Amino acid sequence: MEPPTRIPGTVQLIDAQGILNVKHGQGTGEIVLVPQPTNHPDDPLRWSKPRKMTNTICAMVWCFFIGAMISGLSPAYILIEEHTGISVADLSTGNGILYLFMGWGTMITQSLALKYGRRVVLVACMIFVTAMTIWTAFVQSRGEYFANRILLGISASPQETLIEIVIGDTYFTHDRGFYMGVYAWSLFCGAFLSPVASGYVAQALGWQWIQYILTIVGAAVTLLTFLFFEETMFFRDHGSVITGEALEAAAMANTLKSFKGAAAGDLEKIGESETRTTAPPSREVSIHNDRVGSTRTYLQKLKLWGYQHPQQPNPFKVFFLPIQLLFTFPAMFFSGLLVGGTLAWYNVVIGSLALILGDAPYNFSTNTIGLTYLACFVGVTLGCCVSGWMSDFTAIHLARRNGGVMEPEQRLWICLVALVVHPAGCLLYGVGASYGIHWSGVVIGLALIAMTFPLGSALAYTYILDSYREMAGEGLVSVVLIRNMMGFAFGYAAVPMVDNLSARYAFVLIALIGELLWAACIAMVYVGKPFRQCTAQKYWRLVEKHGAKVH
Repeated sequence: MEPPTRIPGTVQLIDAQGILNVKHGQGTGEIVLVPQPTNHPDDPLRWSKPRKMTNTICAMVWCFFIGAMISGLSPAYILIEEHTGISVADLSTGNGILYLFMGWGTMITQSLALKYGRRVVLVACMIFVTAMTIWTAFVQSRGEYFANRILLGISASPQETLIEIVIGDTYFTHDRGFYMGVYAWSLFCGAFLSPVASGYVAQALGWQWIQYILTIVGAAVTLLTFLFFEETMFFRDHGSVITGEALEAAAMANTLKSFKGAAAGDLEKIGESETRTTAPPSREVSIHNDRVGSTRTYLQKLKLWGYQHPQQPNPFKVFFLPIQLLFTFPAMFFSGLLVGGTLAWYNVVIGSLALILGDAPYNFSTNTIGLTYLACFVGVTLGCCVSGWMSDFTAIHLARRNGGVMEPEQRLWICLVALVVHPAGCLLYGVGASYGIHWSGVVIGLALIAMTFPLGSALAYTYILDSYREMAGEGLVSVVLIRNMMGFAFGYAAVPMVDNLSARYAFVLIALIGELLWAACIAMVYVGKPFRQCTAQKYWRLVEKHGAKVH
């Protein structure tokens, strides 16, 4: 009888009985490290906490300031129109083009990162973003501006997918959610805080100085990334998943044979025969306490290339694989809709902010409208706390109740928060403003809507990393393609929708669409695993065909 196909994403996260001969997490003997680290000192999973933290901070600073550099001009659109003749409508269209090409650009930059390394792509793309930033200060025509936005979008595209890969390279499944929350915070807060400062800069010094200052910032971040961000690409050519079937077989063997003096190797053999994924026989309770240093000197770490393994597959041979994944695996398509919805609400909120608060009864000035972005900052920060540490806590808690087996869908229960917060924010912000409620209520509604942005992003990206680790790089590109096409469409539709429906009914519509999307998360909790099970053979055939590994 042919053994059942292993379900991608289903892993043994909790070893409560202590019977698995695998490496376990620091501080507890029951959390299984997924993926299993190698014994090589340069494996990012084995890095010390300070080494990991230095790299993570560099990646988040990179992400934060990319967001700031592509969003800094938004408060100065009227000044740009007066100086260059480029209409506000064309400037908004350029912003939509920027996000569209950020999505399609990931197919290029992600392939480069998977082939040559994360470090060279982050450094090179920051250089290009900095060049595009200074160029923007001198644009004089609509066509030149659109060309600038296209190139800027491609250059900034690693912000969409590569930082998630860096997190997956460095952290284990049980603590990945927290760092995905930090990533979501960096992603959105750079975009929200930059307009607060740039509005004052434009008023005091002229809109070009926004770009001059951001150019200096870009140069500084380029230097920081080059000096302190260490390459995280590492090829692991061994099984790295302990499945539920392996534990069940091991537990049965332990029960039947432990009193008969069975050899310790029998347990390992049984788990291996069931899944062929049992990790090397070395149970290490504290993986971070290794005293072995890196095999590379600091100067060697400054290399921008030369990190690829000879057995590592060439991602350019599967350039169009993300499109295939999108229509083959329901989890990919669902994640794209989820994260695309959050970008859609973002575009509608940003497109309507000046219309709602700039008109009666509020009549806010441009600078005051810019200050309301601080409410978005507060909301995003709260959302990151929920989607970060609470996501990890939920996954570990539910895995323990599930016999130690973690399913990627377990994190999706966090969407219950968004099911309440999203409609409340829409009603306060859009409907409340149409009735002229106090401005503080409108701002609170704005914060509640912003709270759902990192929830959608972090849950969707972590779901892909947990479900399809071997093809996570291509899978994230699939998700971003949907995300940015949805964002592009809603970027066009935001202002006309508010004009034609009024803010009241536009946000009633957004509340209803959002509730359907978040309710789909509940549905995926129940149907996600059957979907993964039905498509498991297709997935493992693709993994074998392309030689994909967790790396």
